[in-house]
Amino acid sequence: DQAASLVGAGVKTFSDYRKMLAEVKDLDGVLVVTPNFLHAEVTIAALGRGLHVLCEKPMATSVADANRMIAAADKSGKILQIGQQMRHTPLFEKMAALVKEGAIGTVQFASGNLFRGDWNPRSWRYQGKVWRFVAAATGSSLLEDGIHELDVLHWLVGARVARVFATGGNNVLKDRDTIDHAALAIEYENGVKVDFGFCIFAPNSGPSGRELVVIGTEGNLQQAGNRLALRKRSGGEPTLIDPRDTTPAAVGARPVGKDEDSGSYRQLAAFVESIRTGSKPFCDGVVGRDAIQISLLAEKSIRERR
Repeated sequence: DQAASLVGAGVKTFSDYRKMLAEVKDLDGVLVVTPNFLHAEVTIAALGRGLHVLCEKPMATSVADANRMIAAADKSGKILQIGQQMRHTPLFEKMAALVKEGAIGTVQFASGNLFRGDWNPRSWRYQGKVWRFVAAATGSSLLEDGIHELDVLHWLVGARVARVFATGGNNVLKDRDTIDHAALAIEYENGVKVDFGFCIFAPNSGPSGRELVVIGTEGNLQQAGNRLALRKRSGGEPTLIDPRDTTPAAVGARPVGKDEDSGSYRQLAAFVESIRTGSKPFCDGVVGRDAIQISLLAEKSIRERR
């Protein structure tokens, strides 16, 4: 009923995705925005029906399910795109381009954090609790958030993960079985190290709530509000870089909530373009699988204390 009230009159709604897939014949693609534990099931069904799919992150709650989704996309010949929208944000697109151009030399170290408030208490409930409180529904806190920042750091490093160590737990928010904080150390096969801090009991963190920095042999690159600051190892004043954002101004003005950002808009535009042209999506199943693997390894490290 709530969804129907948001989309307006004239849009047919369903309470069962299987009924929609069976009855609506003129579909080209679907967006999968269910709770995380249903992503694989719905995506594989849609691909089996011959539809293109944009699946919200995390791709799945296990690597095995991610592999099944990739196999289903390969078999169907349809697009499978994963909603890692920070890769479509102009700020991080520019950051990645500068790293690739060698603006800071060869990447050696990267660091990031996400300090935010708790999950929306009005969210859908599962087993009597907000679904993000339940590990069976969400997979893990680091799959639900933190995965965006970790994905960007992984993209900037551009290598395979060798090992992950993490510590964390529930220091403040104890009414759930998903963690409320974590500290990660990631080592890559090329020798690069990454550290990442995560906390969901920090709702008033301001600009320091999300920070990413990448350090190379010749300098470092970090966020400076909506710009990037490039600092050379040799010294001197930082160069401030303003990435060009071509997102229509009307997108940010729509009263649909704070999640209607330029990255979200641009990932939808990219999905449509892939459908029209048949081009491989930038955030494909492999990108999605790599992203969940880091979060799952971190959660395993926390559980097993090693």
